[in-house]
Amino acid sequence: MEYRRHDIHNTRTDYEPGWINEFIEKVKPYIYVREIDSLLILIPNQAYKLNQSGITLLRFLLEGHTIEEFLDTVGDTLDKRREIHYFFCDLRAAVRGCLRENEKREAVTYYQYDGTFNEYPVLSEIAVTYRCNLRCNFCYVGDRHYGELSTSDVKKVLHKIAREAQVPSVSFTGGEPMLRTDIGELVAYAAGIGMWTNLITNGVLLTSQNVRQLKDAGLSSAQVSIEGPNCDVHDQITGVAGSFDKTLNGISLLKDARIPVHTNTTISQDNCAHLEGIVSLISTLGLKRLSMNQLIPCGTAQNRRDLWISYSEIGEHIIRLKKRAEANGVTFLWYSPVPMCLFNPIAHGLGSKSCAAITGLLSIDPLGNILPCSSWRMPVGSLLKEPFKDIWQSTMHMYFKNIEYAPDACHECLDFDACKGACPLYWKACGLKELHGKP
Repeated sequence: MEYRRHDIHNTRTDYEPGWINEFIEKVKPYIYVREIDSLLILIPNQAYKLNQSGITLLRFLLEGHTIEEFLDTVGDTLDKRREIHYFFCDLRAAVRGCLRENEKREAVTYYQYDGTFNEYPVLSEIAVTYRCNLRCNFCYVGDRHYGELSTSDVKKVLHKIAREAQVPSVSFTGGEPMLRTDIGELVAYAAGIGMWTNLITNGVLLTSQNVRQLKDAGLSSAQVSIEGPNCDVHDQITGVAGSFDKTLNGISLLKDARIPVHTNTTISQDNCAHLEGIVSLISTLGLKRLSMNQLIPCGTAQNRRDLWISYSEIGEHIIRLKKRAEANGVTFLWYSPVPMCLFNPIAHGLGSKSCAAITGLLSIDPLGNILPCSSWRMPVGSLLKEPFKDIWQSTMHMYFKNIEYAPDACHECLDFDACKGACPLYWKACGLKELHGKP
């Protein structure tokens, strides 16, 4: 996004800037400007490139100054008012989700994606524990006998995420993060240093009391895992009878507390026949969004081939789900990377879905190690013990940044920048037959 000079024939009153101050106050909690890679981050995970003028303008306003003060600084001319007016009109469209690819806009320039966008991660997550009160048959953790950081050490890691890695949001995940008695304190600390805080939970342990505590601590949003449209399917997958009803109760408590909440479902062979029922359930619950991801064959699921869903078949599920969600007035989000040669999520309005290992996501395990992603248990450095910048410039980090893990065939593909070869853990477990046109 940028603002630039134009030939002007309008009158000064056409571009009264006063509305911009009110707009900035409304969106301030949801936007973040990062100068190191010239990014405007719409929290949590949308990112746009800014030119230097846009960075300077937004920084000035986000620091508490007014648009009138900015105009006094740079010169209050009709040209400048018009440039600023259209810049904020287009920023408003981005915040509202109204930007469309190649749509003509005054302040937006479109570039061919070349794979180089952000220098630092856009999202972060910290697994504060691997302990869990459920026994999901697809769990990525596998071994739950793992150490955990103290409260003070988690805070040190959170501070590094916010200040050194310059990531504006964090998701507290697990395991089940509600098993940590200090979760409210950790949320409060992250919120206190200006971070957007998200809780990823199964919802079973939520009560009116701890939900209120989380709200008061500054919890910004929550994602609740739901694996089936009813207790028969959900409880069979989670391995705990009664978990479905408790999860629904947790969702209700979050809604009552006015904490924005959406659900996430991991697609496996155990629930793939019931996915449309989940969409209908979400609509019945009055939620506006749901997300889904494909099972990754790791952890508990590594030896459960009967649960795996192939890339060759996932596309038909995604298309069907998106249509059902639209019919129910619910926004469907797809999280998993998919190889473009087998399914094109961009063509279906779901955006580019590539492996975010290291580059887009900063994933921290319960001991403070940086992982490529939560499912890839191969630490690349300790954020607790090392400066973020040192880890980010290491040989191990460059291995992921250069996507050296992708199959050789993918590097030769014209769509490689869009999908980056999809999930390397999938290929490791399932083999490369699908890339060569074999079932």
